[in-house]
Amino acid sequence: MPLKERLTNDDRDELSESVDDLDAAYIQMLKDQGIDADLVKQFRDLSLETKD
Repeated sequence: MPLKERLTNDDRDELSESVDDLDAAYIQMLKDQGIDADLVKQFRDLSLETKD
């Protein structure tokens, strides 16, 4: 079993291109579950604000 696995594929959209892999995977999961796009954008913005 590998120690590290890639969480996302290389095809990122405008919402997930500037966040880390874990947040990108979560954004994709939110979109797959049908969460409103505005809420997904809010999550992305918050994750970017807390990024050091």
